[in-house]
Amino acid sequence: MSRLKTTILVMAALLPWSLAGCVAEPGPGPQSSARRSLIDANAILPPQSLLREDTNEALSHNRSESRLAYVGVWAVDADTCAMMDQTSFDGFAVLTPNTLRRSDETCSFEPGDRGSSSLQLEATCEANGRSTSRTLGVHMVNSQSLRLINAPGDPGSPYVRCHLQP
Repeated sequence: MSRLKTTILVMAALLPWSLAGCVAEPGPGPQSSARRSLIDANAILPPQSLLREDTNEALSHNRSESRLAYVGVWAVDADTCAMMDQTSFDGFAVLTPNTLRRSDETCSFEPGDRGSSSLQLEATCEANGRSTSRTLGVHMVNSQSLRLINAPGDPGSPYVRCHLQP
């Protein structure tokens, strides 16, 4: 096999590994079948009219423009998305550019670094009438999943992105 063919084959084999950390949302135009396969068809939210204000803000946020990949509605698994804002439960996170809401707390912070896949956010959190300051971590695994870290050294919890019914 020629040197050129060998180089092309090696580069083609390595390409998926070099793109593994990419979290940018697709821009206008057709989406590749690989991108579509990341979206979990079962991660469907209740109708938008039944969702809270911050949930709708997170859903309508233009991540392509802001480059804040973490903004969105997240749950520990796809089936849990259907319960969003309908009942009290653990295992969700609503992230706007500068807030985080979970079942037991609400946090505020300065927006993270644009385009970054791993962030440390200095947050002020309120729970049970008490306010605390702490560092939250967000690690984007890909455009449809993240790991939310509650404190330095914590391994974090995995979440999947929830979507409105198409």
